[in-house]
Amino acid sequence: MPSGVTQIKVLCVGGGGGGTNGHQAGGGSGRVNSGVFSVSPGAGYQVTVGSPGMGAATDTANIIINNLLSATGGDTQSIVNGPGSNGGSGGGGSCNGGAPGGAGGINGGNGGACSYAGGVGQGSFGTHFGTFIGSNTFTAGQGGAGGQSVGSAGGGGGGVLVNGIGPLAQNGSAPFIGKGGQGYGGGGGGGGYDGGNRFGGGNGAPGLVYFEW
Repeated sequence: MPSGVTQIKVLCVGGGGGGTNGHQAGGGSGRVNSGVFSVSPGAGYQVTVGSPGMGAATDTANIIINNLLSATGGDTQSIVNGPGSNGGSGGGGSCNGGAPGGAGGINGGNGGACSYAGGVGQGSFGTHFGTFIGSNTFTAGQGGAGGQSVGSAGGGGGGVLVNGIGPLAQNGSAPFIGKGGQGYGGGGGGGGYDGGNRFGGGNGAPGLVYFEW
């Protein structure tokens, strides 16, 4: 910690979950957490950051700061024609028919349903933004849209934008793909399905660790 600093504010966003393959779920976004902590000037604090989830996989990023604060990554479903993935904002549910796939959730909301339910979000995470008064502004990113045809996949959950800017999680692979969520921790879009071929889901977006003093 810099000299004279005795208190810090921390915002954590876990990495986004990857999208699944073959008209299945979009990945949930990483969960959001924040806190205010007393620190010692000159002391060092360990920050451990995992990798975002890979498409059609089950690993997600966890962020842990010196055992003071953590934010787990978004979920990735591995169930054929299963529900959307849970996370900070839920991923969209998949279709097994002609309706569009479910859109990913935003600002901690649940993902949209189709033939299968959308994923569950953690609830409005915008409340975590209120303690930060520096020059940066945090807002919720938009969840990805689901695919628009037969065999369509769910979209990824929306993450967190800094000053209106943030990475995009990957879309699923063509055809009938789900779109990735916007922002840090956005969930990857689900992959499509066509004539017996299952196409891969997109990778989740990286998480975020932000300090202010």
